[in-house]
Amino acid sequence: MPVDDESEELEPSADASADAEPAPAPRNPRQVRARRRRRRRQFGTLLFVVVAAGVFAAAYFSLTGNDSSSTNGTSASASAVTTTVKPPFVGRYKATSGLNVRQGPATNLPIVGVIETGRDVIAVCVVEGESVNSPTGANTQWLKVAGSWPVGYVSSAYVTVGDDLRAQKIPTCPAA
Repeated sequence: MPVDDESEELEPSADASADAEPAPAPRNPRQVRARRRRRRRQFGTLLFVVVAAGVFAAAYFSLTGNDSSSTNGTSASASAVTTTVKPPFVGRYKATSGLNVRQGPATNLPIVGVIETGRDVIAVCVVEGESVNSPTGANTQWLKVAGSWPVGYVSSAYVTVGDDLRAQKIPTCPAA
């Protein structure tokens, strides 16, 4: 059969249009929203899986550490030294009268806060400061206190510390 160089153009037949899939019917807004929700859910699930894998990988690598073993058979071992740090002293006492919390252990220093009568005072340490005349006599011991006000100092004469000062349960503040 001879083949000529001119090729015939094929016309689409009626059968070809029957084989093609029909165009999808337009979707109603409800179907569009449902499809968006489904895609968002799928994306959220995928994102969760990726993040979870990252967290587990980070935890794994932090637990296993750097595994850089040398090839000559020698290995370095880390010493397992445990140190114990004594927690700082924190004593909770009651204010016997309204107190001015000051920047330092003296009445001429600026006031940084006020403590009402009966409120809890969290004492951190004790320091010698200006002498304060109280109903019980002159007192030079000031407590460094913390709480809902800035850290400052109050005279120990107006705080119920019991025998904690005489028994030296409240530590001395470090020198500034």
